Amino acid sequence: MDLSDNQLKELQNLGLTPPKLSQSASKSSLLPLFSISGLTILSIGGLILLKSRDTSLTNPQTVSPVRSPQDAGGPTQVPKSIQHYLLASQQYFTQALDTQSSCTNKSSGCPSVIDSLNQAITAASEAIKSSPSDYRGFEQRARIYQALLDSQPQLLDASIADYQQAQKLNSSSAELTRQLASLYAKKGDLQNTLTYLSATVSLEPTKAQNFYDLAKIQQQAGLLPDALKTYNSLLPLISDISQKSQLETEKKAIENIISQNNLSPSSLPTPAPQPSISTEGNLLQASTRTSGPIIAAPETSEQISLKNQTDSNSLSGTATLPSGQKQITIPNSQLKSSSQVYLTILSGGKNESLELLSKSADSFTAGFLSPLSEDVIFKWWIVN
Repeated sequence: MDLSDNQLKELQNLGLTPPKLSQSASKSSLLPLFSISGLTILSIGGLILLKSRDTSLTNPQTVSPVRSPQDAGGPTQVPKSIQHYLLASQQYFTQALDTQSSCTNKSSGCPSVIDSLNQAITAASEAIKSSPSDYRGFEQRARIYQALLDSQPQLLDASIADYQQAQKLNSSSAELTRQLASLYAKKGDLQNTLTYLSATVSLEPTKAQNFYDLAKIQQQAGLLPDALKTYNSLLPLISDISQKSQLETEKKAIENIISQNNLSPSSLPTPAPQPSISTEGNLLQASTRTSGPIIAAPETSEQISLKNQTDSNSLSGTATLPSGQKQITIPNSQLKSSSQVYLTILSGGKNESLELLSKSADSFTAGFLSPLSEDVIFKWWIVN
């Protein structure tokens, strides 16, 4: 079968001249296949298909720029899978890390790092567009934002929004709920930190760190009945004898405080509305400057602590009375004239009684009648 005039013109425009086939060959059922300059040409019943070899992902250092489908260059572009975009995103992010570590003048902002990060964000955004019901695209982009928070704090809400969407699509992931708890703690949002930490301990009931973080924040917030429940779940997971002994001491003190003040558990807070998600992603400006590294990948195993929550504004905390000193004063903005202050020794001061020596509107003083020869670590609680 002879090629049409239009088909001959298309091949000539590509710089190709089709081979002449004999009449017997043209009637054959075989599919002619040949390769010219990296192009594979298939001829099926007169239809010419051109397919180039795609090697863009075989080398992380030669990743091709990621473009949106609108910029693809024509209707013959084959849609790429989410795996392609996720791999490209991670390769660009790794490239940014490598470039940052070798950048000799970090004060200038290392523009190539910004370029690679924007490519990583763009690729993750394309993963979201290609598969909006797959949580992995949202998680990938959220992790990139999260790694930039030390230098780009404005990305906090964007990271939370993407993690929340990923968690909606993969509600059984304890890793996603813990990351959300960590981000809300970084934001200083007590309600949502407690919500997502509680969800994490439910999804991952054998990880002691989750329970410990939750119990600490519950005590700081004055939610002692909730903290007691968390301790009951935490203690069976602790194998270290000294740690277990300390936690049991805290638990007994909490039980006494609850019974003396007739405290009851609180209801689980409702999560706040989800921030809006940017389909295109939040790209960094080329003029971004920072005195330190742009990327600081977070440690997923670190303790979760509520931002701006310190011993000076919490309802619970730990203090150390140094050896040779008989008292210590702890400032606290939560104190009222009606406040009750409870003290429990965690280590040191064996057979000694730690006393509340004085209390005012903004501080309290704890100590002994005479100084001891060792440091004394103690836990305190304020009940209003």
